[in-house]
Amino acid sequence: MDKKFRKYGLPALVLLTTTLAGYLLLPEGSGPVPALAQVGTVSFPDLDKLVHYTTVRRGVTREHMLINQTALDAIQAGRPVPAGTSVVLVDHQSDVLARYLIAQKNGDGPDDWAYQAFNTDRSIKTDDESPARCFSCHQTRRDRQFMFTFSDARSFKP
Repeated sequence: MDKKFRKYGLPALVLLTTTLAGYLLLPEGSGPVPALAQVGTVSFPDLDKLVHYTTVRRGVTREHMLINQTALDAIQAGRPVPAGTSVVLVDHQSDVLARYLIAQKNGDGPDDWAYQAFNTDRSIKTDDESPARCFSCHQTRRDRQFMFTFSDARSFKP
């Protein structure tokens, strides 16, 4: 058994240790994405201070997309959106307000986003919405500041 461990187990243990150490020593920003996927990390923004930059329609679903002006200016200038950015999806189903989905940039890093769903009364939606699910899906848009409507924001003209 000792010979088997030295032949197979020891190299595997060295590989695992080296991989883990290398992962932990990666430069900041190249390791795991620090976006928040916990309930309660997003505050509901003042919708009156946001810009409606596009509407997405799919069947009975109508999604009004809102963003703060500072973030819209940054996107259109080709810069990263600043901390404090709020992107809001106002979700209507068959012309009835169903929920709000909010992404907020809570830090200066490119990945410092947090997500939360809210009920129509603006309380946190916890029944069937998961910030982790939002986070996971938006990872596919990292090159577009995690936004599915990035092109719409970039080309928006008031």
